[in-house]
Amino acid sequence: MKKWNFLVWAIVPAMLFSGCHTEEETPPQETIASYRTLPLPDLIVSIPENYEKTSSKAYEEYYVCDDASIIITEDTREKVYTSAKEYSINALTEYRSAVMNLEYVNSETLISGCAYQIQTLEFHYTLGEGEEAAKLTCMAGYMTDGKSMFIITCKSNTETYEQHREEFLSVMHSAEVVR
Repeated sequence: MKKWNFLVWAIVPAMLFSGCHTEEETPPQETIASYRTLPLPDLIVSIPENYEKTSSKAYEEYYVCDDASIIITEDTREKVYTSAKEYSINALTEYRSAVMNLEYVNSETLISGCAYQIQTLEFHYTLGEGEEAAKLTCMAGYMTDGKSMFIITCKSNTETYEQHREEFLSVMHSAEVVR
């Protein structure tokens, strides 16, 4: 059952926001101080130094610290969303259909250090059933440059979420598109 929970936890966000396309493998890129160039060549995000880079079958690269994770994806599907806010509304609908016991917490528009609007969405949700169920809280940030939607997904166990929330907000504020 634990293996199933991990697979659901790892694959659901990928299915929801990555589309069904494959990407060519790119060589690893160098990091500078606390800024790490992510697998998305058009986006730079500051990842806190206490987060370690890792990978999985679902994600080429993401970051973890204890029970918290930061995952950066890009949606380049042909469906056009007029705004990050509209995209976040659709994302919440998709999350509701994919996970158990989703509880909406908050949504707000932030401005990144480079003047991009980032629509955030916070919610609690449960993965799995019974005693092995994981209770998680997520802060997802959505921002567009008109060509694609960049998605920053920060999550942790609900019990420790407040310990990570300021780090997650810092990540959102640091996002910069470099096209």
